Amino acid sequence: MVLFLVVVALILSSISVSNGAAIRTNSGDVSIEVAVPRGLTRKEYFRSIIDFWTPERMASARPMEPPIIQNDRIPFVDNRNGDENAIERILTRSAPLSSKGVGDPTAAGKAFFVMKNLTYVCSGSVVNANNRDTIVTAGHCVYDNAAHEWVTNWIFVPNYSRDGRPFGTFTSRRLVTTRAWEAKVDYNNDVAIVLVNTNEEEKHVQDLTGAFGISLNAAKADDTNVFGYPVNNDKGETMDTCAAATSATSVLLNMMLQFKGIQITCEMNGGSSGGPWLRNYNSNTGSGQQVSVTSFGSSLVAGKIQGPLFVEENIGQLFTKYQNE
Repeated sequence: MVLFLVVVALILSSISVSNGAAIRTNSGDVSIEVAVPRGLTRKEYFRSIIDFWTPERMASARPMEPPIIQNDRIPFVDNRNGDENAIERILTRSAPLSSKGVGDPTAAGKAFFVMKNLTYVCSGSVVNANNRDTIVTAGHCVYDNAAHEWVTNWIFVPNYSRDGRPFGTFTSRRLVTTRAWEAKVDYNNDVAIVLVNTNEEEKHVQDLTGAFGISLNAAKADDTNVFGYPVNNDKGETMDTCAAATSATSVLLNMMLQFKGIQITCEMNGGSSGGPWLRNYNSNTGSGQQVSVTSFGSSLVAGKIQGPLFVEENIGQLFTKYQNE
């Protein structure tokens, strides 16, 4: 037993990545609405958050690392929610722009936020939702498990490049993650949704960037494009991509973490967390069906990054509940 725990701790130590009010919880999700401080209008407050993110703060923000062992607690979870024989289902279809042209997908972007008075970065994506304001990212990019606190000053900059904000800045109005991530640090559920406000010109993000679709229970082995802003590529100042076939995660990670996600050969590191994993990606239109987000990497599976497979129990329930808000 001692040897087993030592091996588990070794595996977990090798993993790295890639407040408000009105907290809402139920058995499957937990969320918080971003509160406007007394004395400020809603517009004034969110404008102050945009102003907070100067080029200097953006450039100095560090990549967010997922929690590994907290308070001497190993996140060894028993996740039996997933159905290995579930049929692939399209939750929402891609809604690309009508005139994008070849280039990086405009629906992918960079997230900035504050945690413990320090500035951090992650990646994220716009998904096709009724509210036209829905961003998908990783759970550890919105919730601090160690401090049991939500991040603050969260913004999304689609198609970010060297402080360029071609579509403006989108501040968060609600942060959402799974109860399994918040309570158990379960990497099968390291997903989050962020509902954002309109930008400086009162435009909805989806209207400007287009949006990816979401597919649940996708095949674990298939050609996939991953996008993100890792610091090992131009210091995270430009979008990076990997294109390869995914596979089921390694037997070792499955056994020790009970992680049932997927992996892809890719050298992206910190800063890429929350970036989209797309099937049927079309570089001309920017369309694609998202099946995962970048969650973590492990030295035990060198040259690969890991992501939770999208299923009803993680992103499915979050999207269905919040896409109309």
